[in-house]
Amino acid sequence: MSKLHAAKVRYNFGRKGSVMIGYSIILLFFMTGLTVDGLNIIVPGFAAIKGWNQDQLLSIATPASIVALVLTSLWSLVVKRLGAKNATSLAFLLAAGSVAAFGVSVDLWMYAITLTLMITFINCFSVIGGYAMIANWFPRKKGIVLGFSTMGMNLASASIPALLTVFSRVATDNPDGDVTHALFVFAGILAVTGLLNQALVKDNPEAAGCYPDNEPAEEDAIEEPSREGDKTGLTYTQAVRNPKILALGFVYGLTGMGTVGVMSQLIPYLTAERGFTQESAISTMTAAALIGVFGSWVWGVIDQRWGTKLATQLFGVWFALAIVALITPTQEMLYLGIFMIGMGIGGNGNFPPSMVTQVCGRHDFPIAFGVVNAICGVVRSLAFVVLALVRSATGSTANAYIAFIFISLLGTLVMTLVKVKGQDQPLAPITVAAQPTKEVNHA
Repeated sequence: MSKLHAAKVRYNFGRKGSVMIGYSIILLFFMTGLTVDGLNIIVPGFAAIKGWNQDQLLSIATPASIVALVLTSLWSLVVKRLGAKNATSLAFLLAAGSVAAFGVSVDLWMYAITLTLMITFINCFSVIGGYAMIANWFPRKKGIVLGFSTMGMNLASASIPALLTVFSRVATDNPDGDVTHALFVFAGILAVTGLLNQALVKDNPEAAGCYPDNEPAEEDAIEEPSREGDKTGLTYTQAVRNPKILALGFVYGLTGMGTVGVMSQLIPYLTAERGFTQESAISTMTAAALIGVFGSWVWGVIDQRWGTKLATQLFGVWFALAIVALITPTQEMLYLGIFMIGMGIGGNGNFPPSMVTQVCGRHDFPIAFGVVNAICGVVRSLAFVVLALVRSATGSTANAYIAFIFISLLGTLVMTLVKVKGQDQPLAPITVAAQPTKEVNHA
């Protein structure tokens, strides 16, 4: 086995590249905020104004998310046909319409359908279109760039519930607010962002007069995986039949099960089994999300320096140890566990797009990642099944968390068995298909 090298982390993204990173933070902020964290406010808000059962509304989110994952994976075909920018702009506008329609739901069927569409199109512009543009702009610096980009997820966890609460009081005399008003505000924001995306964003750095990674080809050429003469690139059928793509979806589904399983029930665990008040449990979860902003950068550095495969393996072990600390019956270990959990959730979103970029290249990224993301999401959603089965059998969230210790370690084991390009060495140089017409813009 060749010796593992540590690659240098370069931050010279250039002015235009830095803007793209900032933009990707916004895309992931919308994704996590409106489809995951926002449900903490949206579900009870609908129950209050419509008189619907809150548990029933919450139960709709799971099948809606699974159906949305399948539909989102198909959006990669739209990206391949229209290009990342055009497909992302279209997804923004469809997401805006879906959010507005969701806000005026008149019955549970409309609620379920519009929630599914909302989750679908928000994921289409963020994890399909947005990640595709990141793969185009930063094929080699993807690790550290995604470390910055996924900070948007943690910022959403810390702020979206408060923003929804503030926006719910727009144009209403109800002192408790109306969540539908908040949804209308976000629908407007999404529509405007989609128009700005179409007017200002470029599919790739060459179109903006820059080099990929802001590195001239003669300094740092990039080598795409061979397509064996195929002029059209990877097809959707080829992707779903590719064992390596399927394995990556399974690996990141396993690592995601731990984060989803722990974070989705962290507040009930802290209040029911560790003696926290509701307010202190919410504050603790917010603190974990803020720690995750720093964690995103740390895991991005690990990815960039030692490769996505090793970073994924380390993550599985880290999160397993974090859960051990979390359920250890001392306050000191509990707080250590919360810190480690926060650091973990900051990095989990980095690895799937980074690995797919490495294995499949930036041109085949949309199709490959669409399939990986769908498989990952379905496997990850099984966390709720594990929680339900173990808690119903034992009556303890902590016992369910023990299952996630072994699942996280299983993710590391399966990742060890997957052979990926460049796993024992820095990424090979990449040839750039088109040269920029302008001088490279160094930061």
